[in-house]
Amino acid sequence: MVKRVRIIQTVMLATLGILAIRAFEFQVVRSEEIIDRANKKYERIVELTPNRGAIFDRNNQPLAESVPVKSIAANPKAITNPREASARLARILSLDRRSLEKRLSQDKAFTWIKRQVDPSVAKQVKKLGIDGLSFFDEAKRFYPESESMANLIGIVGIDGKGLEGIELSYDSTLRGQDRRITVNKDGKGRIIYARGVAPDNNQDGATLWLTVDRRIQHVAYEMLKKTVVDRNAESGFVIISNPITGEILALASYPSFDPNLTSFRSLAGHTNMAVTHVFEPGSVIKPLWVSWGLEKKLFDLSKSIYCENGAYTFHRVTIHDHEKYGWLGVTDIIKYSSNIGIAKLTDQLRASDMYECLSEFGLVDPTGIDFPGEPRASIRNPGSWRAVDKANISFGQGFAVTGIQLLTAFNAMINGGMVVRPYLVAKKADAKHKVVTETSSLLLRRAISEQTSAQILGVMKSVTSKGGTGEAAAVPTFEVFGKTGTAQKVDQLTGTYVKGDYVSSFIGGVIDASGRPRVTMMVCINEPRGGYYASVVACPLFRDIVTQCATIMELNPNMRVAGREAGQ
Repeated sequence: MVKRVRIIQTVMLATLGILAIRAFEFQVVRSEEIIDRANKKYERIVELTPNRGAIFDRNNQPLAESVPVKSIAANPKAITNPREASARLARILSLDRRSLEKRLSQDKAFTWIKRQVDPSVAKQVKKLGIDGLSFFDEAKRFYPESESMANLIGIVGIDGKGLEGIELSYDSTLRGQDRRITVNKDGKGRIIYARGVAPDNNQDGATLWLTVDRRIQHVAYEMLKKTVVDRNAESGFVIISNPITGEILALASYPSFDPNLTSFRSLAGHTNMAVTHVFEPGSVIKPLWVSWGLEKKLFDLSKSIYCENGAYTFHRVTIHDHEKYGWLGVTDIIKYSSNIGIAKLTDQLRASDMYECLSEFGLVDPTGIDFPGEPRASIRNPGSWRAVDKANISFGQGFAVTGIQLLTAFNAMINGGMVVRPYLVAKKADAKHKVVTETSSLLLRRAISEQTSAQILGVMKSVTSKGGTGEAAAVPTFEVFGKTGTAQKVDQLTGTYVKGDYVSSFIGGVIDASGRPRVTMMVCINEPRGGYYASVVACPLFRDIVTQCATIMELNPNMRVAGREAGQ
């Protein structure tokens, strides 16, 4: 009996010793690991979209805002009848029942059911009384201007990250800090405690104010859309800017899309062609060579060129004009847009000189506009240019640039000779609405003198006068200047020009009563049908936008022009 008692005592002491060792291990040695494993069963970190900063136009009108919504999640392990639950949820949330049932049958503790639903819909789901559902407060992006601003402002994804446009280029500024909360759940997956966001981590995104005026943007977009549809064209864009400061007042591109529906109907609608697409500019480039020649004292405005009555064989290639011209002065070469005249005028320039001209005016490198996706121009090394290449380049064929590059170069020609960086964001405020940065004009370099700038401005006034190719762009009571361009398109597969496919464009501006250019605009229509000359496609669009927006732009009528129109 004594022996048996001692054996039992020894076994009990050994067992207690083992238990003591295990207790010491669990409570001291591996305590953090054990607590962590326990927490994982009942505790979860949930990432929510941060409170993204708003975007406003130059007049404090909202262009992008975040509105409160609910996101619904589930603990599949706590769903007792996935089939029944998925049927009831799918009906309210407009989801595929089979796909939802599959997710609710997973062996996991968390899955999103649907994010960013209307609060009223979330209330309907709550009334179902399904165990294992959780509801979280999030924010959804809303765009008041819809498709007119869509490919300028861009969109955000379901995770609140910018995907396109300003939303993408300023994503880190607008996004703010990620919001993470820790929730505790009971055995049925119901939230019984949420710790919330620490005050020092609850930092909202910054607010942006753009240089764009939503009223001007709306008019530009609607009239662009009408022109593209009426002309059965592929696409088009409009850029409106302040030539002195570089501020962009409108950046419209068509086709577009509704960012509130985030429906990807076509890839073209999700890009702003004014910035992201390159194309051969055509005759809008001609004033550039004249300004360069005047600046370098290679010729003056009194020079005349014989334009060969409409056909000129140059190095076994025949150059044509749309009309038969004889002798034309430099101003008339631009007014009537003579290919032969500009080819002969630039023949005295070396290829390196022409390339330097393009570079100085900002047509080689990207402009640096604060918008994503801006490419470099497509211009071959001047060392490979032949004489006929120079001729083609002189009237805007054989190289490709973006619309924003062309308008930047055009602004430099008429603003006194300064290349000014274009920009879209005027100022930024932090999460406490304190303005932290304001954008000012950035003068990159001087391309031509003020005297040359005044001369080329006078040359381009002739384009919109009677008989000029841009006569249809003229606006009564305002002094308008500019240049037309009709460029044949290149087939990307064959590298040859496509008969019947053209890009029609006009770059112009308005001089108000002060005598200075107040606003500049580029309009471009891609592949118009039933008439493709810029004089009948692009010029009327320019004129109509200026007419509609004159008051908004605060353009003062030029009484001298008004008197001339009235025949006084």
